[in-house]
Amino acid sequence: MLVLSDNPFGYSLEAMKQCPQCRRVYDDETLKFCLDDGTSLLYGPGSNDPATALLNVPPSSEDVTRRHITNQTEETLTVTPKRKPIIFAAIAILAVAVSFVAYRSLSTNSISGNLLHNAAGEPPIHSLAVLPLKPLDAGDNYVGMGIADAIIRRISQTGQLIVRPTSAVRRYLNDDTDALTAAKQLETDAVLEGSVQRSDDRLRVNVNLLRTTDGVSLWNESFDLKMTDIFSIQDSVSQQVAARLSLKLDAPQQAGLKKRYTSNPIAYEYYQKAIYAFDQRLEENKEKALATVELFKKAIDADPGYALAHAQLAYAYAELATFSDPTDPQWAKLSSEETDRAQQLDPQLAEIHLTRSLIAWSAYGGFQTKTAIRELHQAQELNPNIGHAELAALYGHAGLTELAKTELNKATEIDPTSDFVKGQWLTFYWLSGQYDDWLVENHRQYGPDITFPENSVWYLLGKRRIDEAEQRLSKIKQEQGPNAPLGSGEAILSALRGNFEAAERAIPGILKERPVQNPNYHHATFDIACVYALEGKSEEAVKWLQKTADSGYPDYPRFERDPYFDRIRQAPEFIQFMTAMKAEWESYKLEFSQ
Repeated sequence: MLVLSDNPFGYSLEAMKQCPQCRRVYDDETLKFCLDDGTSLLYGPGSNDPATALLNVPPSSEDVTRRHITNQTEETLTVTPKRKPIIFAAIAILAVAVSFVAYRSLSTNSISGNLLHNAAGEPPIHSLAVLPLKPLDAGDNYVGMGIADAIIRRISQTGQLIVRPTSAVRRYLNDDTDALTAAKQLETDAVLEGSVQRSDDRLRVNVNLLRTTDGVSLWNESFDLKMTDIFSIQDSVSQQVAARLSLKLDAPQQAGLKKRYTSNPIAYEYYQKAIYAFDQRLEENKEKALATVELFKKAIDADPGYALAHAQLAYAYAELATFSDPTDPQWAKLSSEETDRAQQLDPQLAEIHLTRSLIAWSAYGGFQTKTAIRELHQAQELNPNIGHAELAALYGHAGLTELAKTELNKATEIDPTSDFVKGQWLTFYWLSGQYDDWLVENHRQYGPDITFPENSVWYLLGKRRIDEAEQRLSKIKQEQGPNAPLGSGEAILSALRGNFEAAERAIPGILKERPVQNPNYHHATFDIACVYALEGKSEEAVKWLQKTADSGYPDYPRFERDPYFDRIRQAPEFIQFMTAMKAEWESYKLEFSQ
């Protein structure tokens, strides 16, 4: 009596799942969708879950092979002497077949199994661009943008790959740039492109993952299902991309690929429309910001437990509070309420900490620079691909120049096309008073012409090219009219020429241009301190420098080396102030340079 009841694979075939379309079998019970075609997986024959068991489905050749090898525990084969050679030969053949099936199973790209390796000579893939899916109907732009945003979020949060953010790829939604050209423009090793077509309650999605170097398709698939099943598309595509790019993910990272923030299609549709309208960090138009807010609110009305919508709404309110409408305190209050709600629903959202950082480093948060930095650190623990340019700005304002450079280099690596990041490089040199480096960076990014007139006045004054600065100011007035925001430039110019009365008369205008709620208030106070320092009024200069430090710009190294303060360096109040500032700066280095 020969009993063949042991499974050579080492697990129960009855607990396995199978794709009803391609018939592929999986042993990973955490998988819900086929990695080849995205179809929902069903439990195999003999499952204790009759609602999802594969019943009355014609067996494939692989099924037949497996069933011949593994029978029910009670079944046996009686072996007679005459049949032994035949049976042993059959067993040998079947063993080869099983080995082949096992080899195919193990070499197939799977998130939980061995992952696909690049062909010989092909460099590894470190970066990915997920382009907005092209809609066949222009009215469905938000659908293609929303699917791309969801995939970007999931892959980005693994920390295993540099993924271009949504802000970098949104420009490709409405132009005809082909995927490989876009990938080269975005400087990525791979690109995911696709199309989307919506018809009534049906959705057809095509996706194609391409290697940039040679245009080879690493994976492509089509999905045709109900609009309410859009979440399964995101699940399947995210898992397939991770598998095809050989990402080695632990259990929490795998779970993140399948995480759904809502199961309500109406809520998700409003969220998609809000994301399509919302461009983080560049949203300074109040009317557009308010329209985006309403879309997030509608998503929440449809699903009050939609944590991600609460978090994004909180960020939109924070942008209103700090940039679009900083004089209205209601936005900061609403931002805090939505942030707390998002925290209660899902504390693992990086956006929660982005929002808290933005509010903490504002008039409404008391200009808590250290707190703002800590919040961004927590955001990056949850999503390593976000917050680097913002953190560089905070480090730069605190005088931590090397840390600021490190973050800017990371931000540039994540998105080398970002105008926001390019601007932060210029801001970095501007903050630290590095005039020559600022000019070099300006020329590197924008060519030999000085691009920003206001900043060029800053450069010319800093280099003491006073006549040229005055000519530049006059030209700007001619071009922009008498209301051009040039108060600081005119005040410092007057002080450098020794016309201190005129310089002081310009101070109210400086504060009017940048009131205390304005995110640039500390730059106004710094400029006023420079005016008084040039005049030799050390007490007034120190008073305004203290306001500068207290409102988010405690840059001890800048204060230490800036020639604007040379005239008052020996004043007792300045020495006392700088001693305190150095101690605070050392505390920043001690905490954040670890």
